Amino acid sequence: MKSAVVTGATGFLGRWLVRELVDRGVAVCALVRSPTDVFDELFATGRLRLVECDQAHFDQLPLKIEERSFDAFYHLSWEGVSGALRGDYQTQLDNAAGAVKAVKAAVSLGCSRFIGMGTIMEEEAYKATCEDGVQTGRGYFYGTSKLLAHSLTKTIALEEGIDFIWVWLTNAYGEGEDSQRFINTTLRKIIKKKPLEFTEGRQNYDFIHVSDAVHGLFLLGEKGKDKVSYTLGSGKARPLRDYIEAIKALFASNQAFQYGEVPYSGISLPLASFSIEKIVHDTGFKPQVPFREGLRRTMASILDEEGRSGEDLP
Repeated sequence: MKSAVVTGATGFLGRWLVRELVDRGVAVCALVRSPTDVFDELFATGRLRLVECDQAHFDQLPLKIEERSFDAFYHLSWEGVSGALRGDYQTQLDNAAGAVKAVKAAVSLGCSRFIGMGTIMEEEAYKATCEDGVQTGRGYFYGTSKLLAHSLTKTIALEEGIDFIWVWLTNAYGEGEDSQRFINTTLRKIIKKKPLEFTEGRQNYDFIHVSDAVHGLFLLGEKGKDKVSYTLGSGKARPLRDYIEAIKALFASNQAFQYGEVPYSGISLPLASFSIEKIVHDTGFKPQVPFREGLRRTMASILDEEGRSGEDLP
């Protein structure tokens, strides 16, 4: 792979992916909503170009980008991955519409393949909607809209003759995240000595360090197979409580963890849903960062960001 377009380049995953691609010699056209200095150190490589364009205007990309024949188009842009907008249906529907504009832009730019960023929650949202007796909530709008985007972009890609790869990301975490997602939120609560309340933690989860996640995306850009959907995770899924207990052992052995305080009536996916067998077989992908090591790196990053030493942690 010699060249790629990346949407959502200034997001948590996007920033890491741009660096991964540039470090591996790929010329990257990174789409940003407004001027940014987060990539300043990469410009010296001569392999990075920024293009200002939000997802509402992806249909204008062929006018903004003169180059054609990119090897890959990575679509990561998505509003409301966490927080209140995750349950805002209009935001999520706009995301699906943005994905359609993205795949059409990829075709117009002569990209060889389109790589869409989905989520393991697509399966959870589908089951919650279709299984009798399951209580659904606005939290499923996110997964449902990802599923919609998956279906729409795949259909268009097949009609236009562009290679199509879809990625079901489990849960990426790591340095530089500022969202309200689980790992980041929990570590920040520990630092600030806030109450630590959880569900019973019986539902299955899988967390993958962001450096492993973006390496997997790079490999899919090079070796992924057309019309195949890949689960991208650590390959070591287990009940959420196991992850929480690892966090407690490392950073909060003296703090009270309260299970069952947060209600949970959703779906727990079987461990088989988190299998990474396909991506391992097709690309040779092998996660490198164990969960505890990833936690240490992430906590160190947060402490540094907040100007703390971490001396008050166990």
